[in-house]
Amino acid sequence: MYKSLKVIKQELDNILDNLSWDTNPIDEKRQLFEINNLKSIRTAINNLISLNLFEELASKVKKSAIFTTADDSIIIQRKESIEIDEDLDSIETLCENFTIVLASNIPEENINSINIKLPEVNDFDELAKVSREIHLALTQVIVNDEINGQTKIESVENGSIWLNVLVGTSTAVTAISSLAWSAAVINKKRQEGKLLEQQVRSLNVKNDSLQDILKAQKEETKLMISAEAEYIDSEHFKEKSPENIERIKSSIKTFADLINQGAEIHPALIAPENVSNLFPDPTKWISLESKIKKLPSPDIN
Repeated sequence: MYKSLKVIKQELDNILDNLSWDTNPIDEKRQLFEINNLKSIRTAINNLISLNLFEELASKVKKSAIFTTADDSIIIQRKESIEIDEDLDSIETLCENFTIVLASNIPEENINSINIKLPEVNDFDELAKVSREIHLALTQVIVNDEINGQTKIESVENGSIWLNVLVGTSTAVTAISSLAWSAAVINKKRQEGKLLEQQVRSLNVKNDSLQDILKAQKEETKLMISAEAEYIDSEHFKEKSPENIERIKSSIKTFADLINQGAEIHPALIAPENVSNLFPDPTKWISLESKIKKLPSPDIN
């Protein structure tokens, strides 16, 4: 999964925190040296490799003696310890320099902002269409006197296009988290519907029966969208409004379509954990469940 530069910078900061070690002589006569804090070093190197950064050096260290043990220290010959020290020093310098570059080019986030990864676009027409859909899906729910939100693009990253969007208030952030969660739930439901369709087709079910199943599936998804919209309306708005519910339904469907195309919606990296947990994790959609409280099953005597 492509990671934004903000996430890479955050992870590099953690890697640098773990790149701390000591090399001490143990036996001068036999030229034995001890390297300590290997557990943190191994964590740092593995995380660096997962980011695909400085791969040649990181892979070299991973093949060294410090990865041949699960202990936090190792005693090795002086020549090998010097080589490991030099490689770790080089990695630390590269990480520090890259972090400085990222810090000077990536603006600080506002806590009342969100990060949106756009689905893949091939030209300006597609980019304009997706941007318009996102703008409408956000503004029709959060730009009002009650939420008092806004949509101001604070920064844009290339590669996979990431937008950092200032939405104005913490209330707007939580409302968007609900939209994103419901959209992810609906996208999951649609994917399950496609799997069901494939399974039914493989059984050579008669066309009329297949169409009945697909129609029922579509109606169930439609009811789910309405239920999700009513839930969001009750959670974030004081007065129930049919017009507002329709706007929320429209936003849920738009974001579900975009998520299916590869879009992601995240809180600001600096958002507190209780806010971050309100947003769906795109890597765990299979286990995603609606936040609508389910009625308990009646007891069967």
